[in-house]
Amino acid sequence: MQVTEYIVRALRDQGVSHLFVDLGGLNDNFMPPFTGTDGVRTLVAAFEGGAAYMADGFARASGGLGVCFGIGGPGVLNMATALAAARSDRSPVLAISGEVARSWEGMGGFQDASGAGLDDTDALRRLTGVSLSISSRAVVPHHLRHAITHALTRRMPVHLSVPVDVQKAEIDAAWSPVGPDLAANRALDLGALQRAIALMAAPDHRNIVILAGPGVQYADGVDSLKTFAERFEIPVATTLSGKGLFPDDHRLALGVFGYGGSRWAIDAICSEEVDVLLVIGSGLSQRDTMQWDPRMLPAKALVHVETDPLLIGRTWASEVPVVGNAGEALRHLAGLDGVDGLEAGRADRRAFLESVRAGGPRRYNSEDMESDAVPMHPARVVAELRAAFPDNGVLCVDSGAHRAWFAEYWAIRQPHTHFSLTNFGPMGGALPLGIGAKLARPERPLMVATGDGCMLMHGMELHTAAREKIPMVIALMNNRSYGNIYFRASKLGLGPERLTDITGIDWVGFAKSMGGDGERVETPDRIAGAVERACQTQGPYLLDLNTDKTCPTPVGAWRERQKEWEDND
Repeated sequence: MQVTEYIVRALRDQGVSHLFVDLGGLNDNFMPPFTGTDGVRTLVAAFEGGAAYMADGFARASGGLGVCFGIGGPGVLNMATALAAARSDRSPVLAISGEVARSWEGMGGFQDASGAGLDDTDALRRLTGVSLSISSRAVVPHHLRHAITHALTRRMPVHLSVPVDVQKAEIDAAWSPVGPDLAANRALDLGALQRAIALMAAPDHRNIVILAGPGVQYADGVDSLKTFAERFEIPVATTLSGKGLFPDDHRLALGVFGYGGSRWAIDAICSEEVDVLLVIGSGLSQRDTMQWDPRMLPAKALVHVETDPLLIGRTWASEVPVVGNAGEALRHLAGLDGVDGLEAGRADRRAFLESVRAGGPRRYNSEDMESDAVPMHPARVVAELRAAFPDNGVLCVDSGAHRAWFAEYWAIRQPHTHFSLTNFGPMGGALPLGIGAKLARPERPLMVATGDGCMLMHGMELHTAAREKIPMVIALMNNRSYGNIYFRASKLGLGPERLTDITGIDWVGFAKSMGGDGERVETPDRIAGAVERACQTQGPYLLDLNTDKTCPTPVGAWRERQKEWEDND
């Protein structure tokens, strides 16, 4: 068989059921196996960046590998932002690009991005864990396996470049899939974990709070987190990227800490009464730490469980660093027996949680969720969307002011139902991310929360969703502005403020021109019915939600801390 067929079959045998591609001459040889390989569905994206976001969404929702294809040079470099976002959020994505024939290299050939030309493998090396050119059919199995192993075990994007003459070469080699035992990387420093348990069980370390990040989900530790917290009555907050790990309606739930954080999470973690903060599955980035706020440091000890040792101590030193798989650590903690010190602290932790809740409602400005204002208050819009959308539905959130509104007012009731490009924050990625997530979980309803500024960037992927008949609700928070930028620009004068305007777009007309459907929603009482109609549509359905750009985003505590940081710089 040809190398192209070998690669597509190997990906199928690896468990990859969908390929997200953008076509071009350097990938023509892949088209027959794209369309003729049993068990593989190929989707053509409107833009190479969209294909990479789709692969990312598929990886996040499936728990496996996402794969995208584009031509070398302009094609794969159009994926750069999406691959950078995948790296920032630790998502395993494989990008494969076609390259000019080896005999063309360095000869001034059209679209030559080989090592002797533009060298796109070098350009992507800083954005990926592996970026290699497959220089011969002899190394195809090795390079493919190495890239997939790296993507799954290190949880990061990888890139392979395949010259067209190598694509057409005949190959006779067996493919052995990278198995779950290798991919899961369940290593754990049990000695360090035992020290952490002893510390948490000490008589003067009873007030414990958990801060859980996305590493818990990557390591299949969600159920164990819930079991451990319930067993010992430990309150749980999550980072924004970890939203959805713990049900928001659980009696021990504090909500999100950091950017878009809830009152309970911020008050609890920044309380001087916390003896031990157990951070698990988070790299403690700027947004995970309330702008590196030292008030979150506990009175007695910080315990940090993380797979990557370079992330432990990046922000603050930990009294007990535990290098290892978050899921394995939580399974061990959930199965603890006879730890009297942890048992004895249950009443203290219940009392602490009650005192936090007595400090005010969980959500800041919760009264805004009942606003009847027109244009609509974003808090009311999110509350109505949440009430109308099924609990098992998946939400993909874009980057912009709407991210803060959905972080604060969208309650997660089931795990694995919230995805967002949180750390790198590229605008416009949620729509293609949602396409990939929906294909990975077709049985679940899916909503994309986005803004009009984001839609200007990747809105063309509506055509992909319509062509492929992918049901999805697109909640477009239309404030006719680049919302977050508007708040800053409005303080700089009318000229800067006008730069943020987005006018003259009929978004429902746009959706229909792409093959989808939709409706304009002007008042809050119309949202529930619109969501119901959207959920019954066998394709993308856009809700053009008329929202007020002048409502300040619910990140007041974050803004205050940001001022402190800038003033102290």
